Amino acid sequence: MDVAFVSLRAREPLAYGLMSLAGALRARGHRVAMVQAGDAGELRDHPEVRRADVIGLSATTGLHRVYVDWARRLRRCFPHKALVMGGPHPSFFPQVIEHTPLDGICIGEGEESFPEFLELLAEGLPRVPDGFWIRRDHGRGPVERGKTRAPPRDLDALPSPSFELFYDAEPRYRALPIRIFLATRGCPFRCSYCFNHHVNERNRPFGPLLRAHDPERLVDEIARVLARWGGRTVWFLDANFVANRRWLEAFAPIYARRIGLPFFCKLRPERASERVVETLVSAGCTGVGVGIESGNERSRREVLARPGRDAEILEGCRLLKRAGIRIMSFSMLGIPGETLDDALRTVALNVACGVDYAGATILQPYPGTPIARWAVEHGHFDGDYDRLSYSYFAESPFRFPSQRDRDRITNLQRLFAFAVEFPEVRARIRRLIDRPPSAFYRHLFEVRHHWALQRGFYRGFTRLPPAEHGTIEQLRRACGELALPTEPPDEAS
Repeated sequence: MDVAFVSLRAREPLAYGLMSLAGALRARGHRVAMVQAGDAGELRDHPEVRRADVIGLSATTGLHRVYVDWARRLRRCFPHKALVMGGPHPSFFPQVIEHTPLDGICIGEGEESFPEFLELLAEGLPRVPDGFWIRRDHGRGPVERGKTRAPPRDLDALPSPSFELFYDAEPRYRALPIRIFLATRGCPFRCSYCFNHHVNERNRPFGPLLRAHDPERLVDEIARVLARWGGRTVWFLDANFVANRRWLEAFAPIYARRIGLPFFCKLRPERASERVVETLVSAGCTGVGVGIESGNERSRREVLARPGRDAEILEGCRLLKRAGIRIMSFSMLGIPGETLDDALRTVALNVACGVDYAGATILQPYPGTPIARWAVEHGHFDGDYDRLSYSYFAESPFRFPSQRDRDRITNLQRLFAFAVEFPEVRARIRRLIDRPPSAFYRHLFEVRHHWALQRGFYRGFTRLPPAEHGTIEQLRRACGELALPTEPPDEAS
């Protein structure tokens, strides 16, 4: 069959999941194309869409509203084509099929279930494949639910991802100096805000939660991609790259010998022991992403299910910094029950950790996560997932005591990196955030964030030289123009 995956141009990042799914479909003899468009109108006359037997849409929460609309428009244009939706949103909120004219939704990892669906589709769908929900009569029939499907156990048995789906089709992806890979699937932790909690519950009956590629096989794949498309940095997408220390120690010498490029990965700072850090350095790791999340230990432990103590986070970051590894931190604001003082403690903990770039998001209660259920039960969220933004940099969907409290958190998210990096901003942060949210603050955040990625992470993860950009000077001038007094250090640091 001909399959066309369609996605929103300029909104979607490089999607490893789609590349892996395309590889599985092509190995079964199906033809796969990737089509990016600015709106559904562009799809109607696109030759790959018109040629396709099956149109696939991969939806994240927030952007799911766009893809539901696209599905309805595509159904009107192509009443007899099969429409299938997969990705995070339908995997955790499969009820989306009940009000969308889809032939099916793919729940979870699709390398085995999607090819089976296509085979059954060619036979008239005599049964529902495991890992799918379907509606017959081109989305007009009742919902039929397949059984939960075991995820692929042997990752090395899967066909190689079709990297050309993005790198050959989209020059902007090919031009990036990074190349992305996934070494492992699964995560042993149970963070309340993360999709992995739901995935673990679904996959637990089928075996170990953490699955990994053989290190040699993974390095073979990296070498093939670099030989064809080049690249200066490798980015591992794994939720926790060091979860299996034995695997890491087997991988490190192979990668160092055969690839030798700097790489970036994510880990929990409290897992950064001396042995782990030494292994990362020996492999060529130059940058890591660490989850600090909150400066309030109680919020981390009781709300976010992150039991690590401040002392453990500080020690992990100290070891990483001592080894010369750059740190990009991930923190959350807008945690239910969080006070402004709590949020400023998060700034202070990032400062104490010496991070090189401090990223902060607004907590979002994604469907299927424990934090979403908890927030609904405790009256912090109304359960309307259609209100969620596609971006975790957007305004919080939780209830706040007042609009002023909400605005402060919105502003703090936009100025978070500046407050961590620049003492003069940190000293005035309470006054700077006590204003209505503005396009100016949003612009400052966007420029600083993208510069950190483009000039920092993508190009060796180095600190942004203050003299090379105007946004810091703009913010400094803004601080001066406000004529704000410096606040007491215990409130601002």
